[in-house]
Amino acid sequence: MQVKELMKPRPYTVRGDEPLIVAAERMLEHGLGGLPVVNETGQLIGLLEIDDLLPKPENVPFSTVQALRLFGEWVDPGSIEKIYAHYARIPVRQVMRTEVATVRPEDSLETALTRMLEGQQYRRVLVVDAQNHLLGTLTRSDFLRLFVQRGA
Repeated sequence: MQVKELMKPRPYTVRGDEPLIVAAERMLEHGLGGLPVVNETGQLIGLLEIDDLLPKPENVPFSTVQALRLFGEWVDPGSIEKIYAHYARIPVRQVMRTEVATVRPEDSLETALTRMLEGQQYRRVLVVDAQNHLLGTLTRSDFLRLFVQRGA
């Protein structure tokens, strides 16, 4: 099977110059774990995952204490307004991942699955054309659905 037979065409996207709040709202509205990031001509420039939008626990320098950091800044866990302010002012391109797994529509599903599993770091493979325009996506759920349906 080829990628084009399983991919979801016309995926939801976000532009790199849009604020994070737009991306977060789009993810929530459509139940997405991540959004491909495109430029104004539709070329893929990165990927934003929910994990990239959530504070992460880190050790405070020179201490054994852990605190939350979001976008490189320490965050008071009780300061929801500060987190919202970050989302409203920071552009997607500042937080997005630029290392993404990509395939072409004519590639085999085996190639796509291999790319997704490289280092266990990718949750989705993005399908692009020769000019790097985004055409579709393949997620872990797509592969799971395929494995279950093929076995039935």
